[in-house]
Amino acid sequence: MKFFWIGLFLSLFGYQSFSQNTDKNTLSGTVESETGDALEGAYVKINGKFFWTSSNGKYTAQLIDGLHEVHVTMIGYESVDTVVKLDQDLQLDFKLSPSVTGLEEVLLEGHEHKKTSQQVLYVDNEFIENQFSGSLASTLERMPGFNAMQIGSGASKPIIRGLGLNRVAVAENGIKQEGQQWGADHGLEIDALQVENLEIVKGVGSIAYGSDAIGGVVRIKNNTTPSEGFSGNVYSFAQSVNNSLGSSVKLSYSQDDWFIKGKFTGISFGDYSLPAEEISYLNFNIPIYDEKLKNTAGKELDWYGQAGIIKDNFSSSLSISKVYQKSGFFPGSHGIPDISRVQPDGDARNIEEPFQRVTHFKVISNSNFIYENGELDLDIAYQRNHRQEWSLFHTHYSGQEPPEVNPNLELDFDLHTYSTRAIYHHNFNRDHETQVGVDLQWKDNDISGFNFLLPEYQAGNYALFAIHEYKASANNLWSFGLRFDYGIIDMEGYYDPNLYEYLIGRNQPEETARAYAQRSEDLNRDFSSLNARMGWDHSFNKNWSTKINVGTAFRLPTAIELGANGIHHGSFRHEQGDPNLDPEQGFMADLNLSFVKDSWNISISPYAYFFSNYIFLKPTGTFSVLPHSGQLFKYTESEAILTGLELAVDKEFGRWHFSLAGEYLYNQQLTSDRSRNFPLPFTPANNLFTEVGYKLFQDSGVFNLSELSINNRLMMEQDRIAQGEEITTGYALWGLGWQNRLNINGFKASVNLRVDNLLNERYFNHTSFYRRLQIPEMGRNIQLNIKIPFGGS
Repeated sequence: MKFFWIGLFLSLFGYQSFSQNTDKNTLSGTVESETGDALEGAYVKINGKFFWTSSNGKYTAQLIDGLHEVHVTMIGYESVDTVVKLDQDLQLDFKLSPSVTGLEEVLLEGHEHKKTSQQVLYVDNEFIENQFSGSLASTLERMPGFNAMQIGSGASKPIIRGLGLNRVAVAENGIKQEGQQWGADHGLEIDALQVENLEIVKGVGSIAYGSDAIGGVVRIKNNTTPSEGFSGNVYSFAQSVNNSLGSSVKLSYSQDDWFIKGKFTGISFGDYSLPAEEISYLNFNIPIYDEKLKNTAGKELDWYGQAGIIKDNFSSSLSISKVYQKSGFFPGSHGIPDISRVQPDGDARNIEEPFQRVTHFKVISNSNFIYENGELDLDIAYQRNHRQEWSLFHTHYSGQEPPEVNPNLELDFDLHTYSTRAIYHHNFNRDHETQVGVDLQWKDNDISGFNFLLPEYQAGNYALFAIHEYKASANNLWSFGLRFDYGIIDMEGYYDPNLYEYLIGRNQPEETARAYAQRSEDLNRDFSSLNARMGWDHSFNKNWSTKINVGTAFRLPTAIELGANGIHHGSFRHEQGDPNLDPEQGFMADLNLSFVKDSWNISISPYAYFFSNYIFLKPTGTFSVLPHSGQLFKYTESEAILTGLELAVDKEFGRWHFSLAGEYLYNQQLTSDRSRNFPLPFTPANNLFTEVGYKLFQDSGVFNLSELSINNRLMMEQDRIAQGEEITTGYALWGLGWQNRLNINGFKASVNLRVDNLLNERYFNHTSFYRRLQIPEMGRNIQLNIKIPFGGS
C-alpha cells in the first residue's frame, strides 16, 4: 500500500519541481471528412507520439521548434502524411477521403496506427455504440479471435484465442482492472458506453501488463482531451428481447489548459426471452413459462468523472468512476431444481433471490512528464471490487444456524487493490526507443457469507520490465522485451465446525472429520518469473506486410486456484484448489500476414502456444464429502498446446461492402496417458462472421452515411470438449442492420436499428454461464439506438 501513496504524492506534486527550458509552440487544427463533418477519434501521430481528435475533430500538440513528421489516420478513411516546420504557433487542418467501410473499423492492423510488431485491433466509441449488445465483451464479439463468455443478458467477459477468465487482462488508462475474474458467473465491471477508444492486443501481453495477460489485453483509453468549450451527447437504446431501456449522457468542458468530463449511464432490463418451453437439468424437466427465463432481470447504474491539466511539459488527469450492477440468477442455477421456484410471479422486471450484486469503485491518476529526449508516464490507482451473491439461507448440515446479520448473504468478496505503474520512454535517436518500467500491485481480499468457497488473502506483485524498439529501416521494426516478476500471497486458514459435526454424525472417524473440516490451511508462498518477447514488423511493399512474435508467457496462480474448497453454485460443483501449484509457464509464436490494395484488406494470423503447466479445473472422478455437492473438481496442472488461425477480409465494391471474420481453434492436454488428453475447458467453437452492406441516400442532405446490412454468424459444432462438458451443436444466426446519421436543419443525430437472431433460432453457446443447465441463448432481439450530440464550437 505504501507504494500507492508514494506514487500518488509524486504524481500530484511532482510538477512543482519539474521544469524545462526548451522552447515550444502549439500545433493545432481540425480533422474533417470531405463533406465537412468533424472526425472524432482520429489519430494524429507526430514524431511517434499520438493525439486523438475531440468530438469536434480538433487536436492540439505542444512541440519543440524544428521539423515534425505528421501522420493522420481515421479508420474508414485514407491516411495523410506530411512534414511541417514549426517555429511559431501553427494551425494545420486535414480533410480525409473515404476508404473501406464496415468491419475495417476494428480490423485494421497496427500499421494504420502506432507501428508495432504486436497484432492490435482498434475500436472507437462509435463502433461500440452502433453494435452495443448489453455489455462490452458481447459488443466486440464480431472480431476474429474474440469471443464472449455470456452471463445472462447484461454481463459477459472476454475470451481471446480461446483463453479467458484470468488469462485476459483488461486495462483502463494503463491500470489493470481487478475483480473476481476467475468466476464463470462473474461479469466485467466496465461500462461499455463510457469507453472512448479501445485496443485489443492479441497474443501475449505479459511484458507490459504481467500476469493475466497471457492471452491478450483489452486496453481501454478514456483520456481523450475534449474540444474547447462545452460539448456532450445523449445516447439511448431499447431492446425487445428483455425489454431493456438505457441511456448514457456525456458532458465535457475545456478551456485553455484544463478540462473536465462527466459520464452517466443507467440501464434497466427484464427477464429475457428464449425460444424454449422446457429445459432439462439434473434429470429434472423444468418448464419455461411464457418463454421467459425467470429472475434474469437486472439493472446497472454507472458514473465517471475526469479532470485534467495540460501544460507544455506536463499533463495530468484524475479519473473517478463507479459501476454498480445487480442481476438475478435463474432459480434453477442455485441448489436443487424446484419447479415451484420458476413459476411466474407477474413481474418480469423484479429481482428476487438468488441474485448477484457488484460495485466497482476506481480512482486513477495519470501523469506525463516530458523531457528533451524522453518522457515519464506515472499511473497510480485504487480499486475496490465488492461482489455479493444472495440466496435464501439454506443449510447442507443439520444444526447450522443462519447468521445474525445478512442471513441470506451466501458469498461476499471485498477486494481492495492498490497499483503504481511508472514507465520512462527514452529516444536515443529516430531509430531507437527504450521503455523501462516498474509495476507494483497490492491486493487485500476479505470474505463473509454463510457459504465458504475462498479464504481471505493478501497478495502482492512487484515487477521490472524493459522494451526496446529498433527501426532498422522504413520497412522494418524490431521489438525486444524482458520482464521479471516477484509475487507473494498470504492466505488465511478456515475451519468449518458444521462440517465436522456433520461428518461425525455420519460415523466418520474423528481424524477424517477434522481433516475435512479444515477447509483451507494457512498458506504463505512466493513466486518469481522471468520472461522475454521478440517481435518483427516488416513491410515487403506498399501492399504486403507481416508481423512475427515469439516469446514466453506466464501467469501466477490465483487465490481461487490455490485455496478454493467449497460448493460454487455459480459453476454448479464443488471446487478445490491445490496449494502446491506453480506459476503457469508457456511459449508462444504468432504470425500475421496482411494485404491491402484497391479497398481489399485481407489478414491471416496463425499462432501456437505450448504450456508446461496449464492450470484448469479437472473432475476427479470421486464424489465430494460435502453434502449435495456431487463430483469433486480440483485445480490441476498439465502440459498443453493451443493453436489456431484467424482470418479477416474486407472489400468495397462501389456502394457495396463485404466483411468476413473467421476463427479456427484447437487445443489439447498433453499427458503420459494419451487416452486422457482431453481438450481444454471453455473453448469456443470454430466460427465465421460475414456481413454485406449497401450504402443508401448518397446524394441526400438529410441521410448521411446511411447503410443497410445483413450479417450471419456461423458457429460450428463443438465436439472437442473437456471432461465434465457436453457437446454443443452448431448454429447459424442471421441479423439485419440499418444505420443513419441524420441532419435536419442543423439538428444532428445518429440512428441505428438492428435485429439479432432474426429467425428466433434456438441455440446454445458453449462458453455461456447457463450452458450447464441446458438453457438456450436469447431469442430474437430488435434494438434501436439514438445518439444526439450537443454543444461544441
